[in-house]
Amino acid sequence: MKKYKDYKKIFDLHGGVLKTSEFQEAGYHHGILKELVNEDIIIKIKRGYYEWQNEEFVSDATIITKLFPDAVVYLDSALFIYGYIDRTPNEWHLAVERGSARPRFNIDYPKVKPHYIEKKYMNIGKTKTSYEGQEISIFDRDRTICDVIRHANKMDKELVNQSIKNYVIDPKKNTSNLMEYAKQMRAENKVNIMIGMWL
Repeated sequence: MKKYKDYKKIFDLHGGVLKTSEFQEAGYHHGILKELVNEDIIIKIKRGYYEWQNEEFVSDATIITKLFPDAVVYLDSALFIYGYIDRTPNEWHLAVERGSARPRFNIDYPKVKPHYIEKKYMNIGKTKTSYEGQEISIFDRDRTICDVIRHANKMDKELVNQSIKNYVIDPKKNTSNLMEYAKQMRAENKVNIMIGMWL
């Protein structure tokens, strides 16, 4: 029992989700992880990543930031976090640099949908916010709406309209930033037309 408490402390230090290398750095052999899986103490999320199983809830955000530290919360997921839509996305939309390895996104839970973005666009409007007790990378409100307008023809029309309406009445919006992002991403005309309808 004491062993389990020691192992749990290591998992707790990492938010309940641990990499094999972090377990080894704490002074334990990686083979112990297999034993813990067999005893249903932990579960294997994907190769090299494990989650402690107990009554305490490990948030999706914790798993996402641990497994995909290079990803930025994007489109539907960002809209939901900002309160622009009320429909909970059934998967995490994540922006990652074009060329990122695709197999790493094949996990059972939480469901993720990677969007492969050109490197030059990855830092435009990138920021951090606290969600589910975790600091996550996310595009700011203005960049998020810019992306929504750019991809409007591929998204649910109702969600697009709801997002833009809520952005327009959001006191935290910065339309100067929006137009600057649109210029950098070659979407000025489209943004002017769609935002102009609501302003």
